[in-house]
Amino acid sequence: MNVGKDTLVALDNAGLSISNKWLVREVTMSVSAGEIVTLIGPNGSGKSTTAKMALGIMAPSEGSVHRQENARVSYVPQRLSIDWTMPLKVNRFISLTRFLGKKEIKKVLSMTKTEHLYDAEVRTLSGGEFQRVLLARAIACSPQFLVLDEPVQGVDFNGEIALYKLIEKIRNELNCGIILISHDLHVV
Repeated sequence: MNVGKDTLVALDNAGLSISNKWLVREVTMSVSAGEIVTLIGPNGSGKSTTAKMALGIMAPSEGSVHRQENARVSYVPQRLSIDWTMPLKVNRFISLTRFLGKKEIKKVLSMTKTEHLYDAEVRTLSGGEFQRVLLARAIACSPQFLVLDEPVQGVDFNGEIALYKLIEKIRNELNCGIILISHDLHVV
């Protein structure tokens, strides 16, 4: 596989086997700056496993993965376990793993149209608001490579459309490469 200078990640005939069972096999794909690559398939088809190989979370059993060295990466997982009884405000949630000042937090919340939620408790957010806040948290480091695993999960149809438009806007503003995982064919 030919890997260009703008290629953020490339999988070449990559596959992952655990306990003699193939979770995914013969995946060849690449993601470059400014590109959205959508992985679509039914639940259990290996979409998240493929993304985890691209991120370096899981090493392939066969084939190879090339990642651009020192690229800033963000990942929004399919599921996030939160103790919903814990008092946690959105502004604190955004900066849990990386210190951000108030101005930086407001900027990423503004990019996802959730600035008004700055002081809100995470447990009070709707499904769509929570997904937008997760996206704000992911873009706080200005990623070059962003993986969104089922980002519209728990969001109504109108919210889905708005989130997909927002993802496109973020891609354009940050010029980041995105892997977007979905089981919904209407995404295509």
